[in-house]
Amino acid sequence: MKNNTSRAALFSFLVLAAMSVPAAELTVRLDAREAPRKHIHTELTLAVKPGALTLVFPKWIPGEHAPTGPLDSMIGLKIRANGKPLAWSRDPLDVYALAVTVPRGVDHLDISIDSGLATEGDGFSAAPTSSAQLAVLPWNEFVLLPKGRDAGSITTLASVIAPAGWSLACALDSKTLPDGAVQFEEASLTRLIDSPVQIGRYTKRIDLAGSAPLPDIKHSIAIAADSAAALKIPDDFAKGYANLVAEAGALFGTRMYRHYTWLLTLSDHVAHFGLEHHESSDDRREENALSEPDLREGVAGLLGHEYVHSWNGKFRRPQGLLSPDYQKPMDDSLLWVYEGLTEFWGDVLATRAGLITPQSYRESLAEIAGDFDIEPGARWRPLADTAVDAQDLYDSPDAWRLSRRDTDFYEASVLLWLDVDSELRERTQGRASLDDFMRRFYAGPGGAPALKPYVEQDVYNTLATIAPGDWRPVIRRHLDTLGPAVLLAALERSGWKLTYTPAKNSWVESWQKRKKTTERQWSIGLRLDEKAVILDAVEDRAAARAGAGPGMTLVAVDGKKYAPEVLDAAIAEAQTSHRPIELLVESDDYYRTLKVEYFDGPRFPHLARIEGRPDTLSAVLKSRLR
Repeated sequence: MKNNTSRAALFSFLVLAAMSVPAAELTVRLDAREAPRKHIHTELTLAVKPGALTLVFPKWIPGEHAPTGPLDSMIGLKIRANGKPLAWSRDPLDVYALAVTVPRGVDHLDISIDSGLATEGDGFSAAPTSSAQLAVLPWNEFVLLPKGRDAGSITTLASVIAPAGWSLACALDSKTLPDGAVQFEEASLTRLIDSPVQIGRYTKRIDLAGSAPLPDIKHSIAIAADSAAALKIPDDFAKGYANLVAEAGALFGTRMYRHYTWLLTLSDHVAHFGLEHHESSDDRREENALSEPDLREGVAGLLGHEYVHSWNGKFRRPQGLLSPDYQKPMDDSLLWVYEGLTEFWGDVLATRAGLITPQSYRESLAEIAGDFDIEPGARWRPLADTAVDAQDLYDSPDAWRLSRRDTDFYEASVLLWLDVDSELRERTQGRASLDDFMRRFYAGPGGAPALKPYVEQDVYNTLATIAPGDWRPVIRRHLDTLGPAVLLAALERSGWKLTYTPAKNSWVESWQKRKKTTERQWSIGLRLDEKAVILDAVEDRAAARAGAGPGMTLVAVDGKKYAPEVLDAAIAEAQTSHRPIELLVESDDYYRTLKVEYFDGPRFPHLARIEGRPDTLSAVLKSRLR
């Protein structure tokens, strides 16, 4: 009796204990078994109370800097209460919002969503995320939440069932359920959306060696590719990225995550970009991006950039970029810090780690300086405005890019922050650099994701603790001044200057290979795609003066069928003969011959040392550990 009584008491205690643990407010189950045909089925269960309720799709996603969301991908929606269909209506003034009335006696809604993944298009909301062999699943594409609720206060329990034979990677801890689905640790909706899932048939996981500080924190690269051949990596691959982790640790002094995973997707059938998260990043490149040596440095720059975002963007985030319910519009005006400083350090850390050579870095910097040197857009639109208007500029077309000026706060801010580094060294007689700013501004407890917002003045205040004085004019001259003079002066302060020679720029050559473009904006003034369509014509250069414009197709050069090498030969010949280059172009079914008066020969940007000036650029790129 005593034993039976004890068992009964224990049973009652366990029942009460289980009842006292609150269930997740939102359960999410993604059925991705039909991902190869670009179809995802989602089942949601959301705790609710009777009465009027507005459900919203996530709209303003951190890192996307523009309203996106799943509206274009949704191909089916059913809401049920106690098994019965529930009517819903869309807010005509806010298409992300759905109004429902929850009946009496109902404590949860069952919501079914069918999604058709994109097959073409640009931008986060319209770009492909899957192929026949893999998929990336951002949770914000598959959930609804009550309007006005802080997503950080909504507990979730999520699971994914992948196609047979496919593997899965995610920053969240997980376990496999009896039905084959993978269930993730309970997390807030904020953290769930911050933890995308990568699935694929051909996968590889590379664990990196521990790095100080906090050497026990696990770092890994999860690769999903469209073929087994794409998974072949060089022998020193893991060592190089372990160096990147170590260099980041030396720079920041702490790590704002429990563990970190790069989700690297290699496919020619998904959109190519990177998106940052606290404990992972969604990184997408071409299928051959690792198997071809001249493309690997570009991968390193992408992975370095998204990794730096764990500190700059996820931990320290501009106050204006906070949107707790994903509905509040974001203020992008500080993207010159959020993205620009990240762009600077992503490539610098990759260079310090040995993943990018110093020569390649200088070639990339020359390309940036060369673009701004000829860019008409910088002569009417200030850098600050490109950040403020980012939500529109992200999806702007290639046509007239150099005249419009797009989201080049990424590239322009590289020179801005190089200037800040030079100013810090000058004010402190070489005792401090931008490294010191990073360690102070991004100081935190470490070991777990955290969020510490800031405003613009906080940047100036932190710089002043290192080198006293008013830092606002130093930075605002970059943000508010028209033309390239301030940017090129910043480059020269680092001991290097922009030059042009007939020799091709190696970084530009890699870019052209990736993007299948022909970049001749520094000479004749044209950028063309792989189909010979003019992407852009620089307004004040020879081709534009002759009548060339975006959208025209270049058919022939000097009477010979167009090919990049034919155009290059004509550019070189014109320098000797001093005869105009004849371009036969087609525009809207009409043909014209344009006579282009350009006689300066091949012209590509490079950097050259300034004699007698300290080489602080090389000091920036030097490893802090090796």
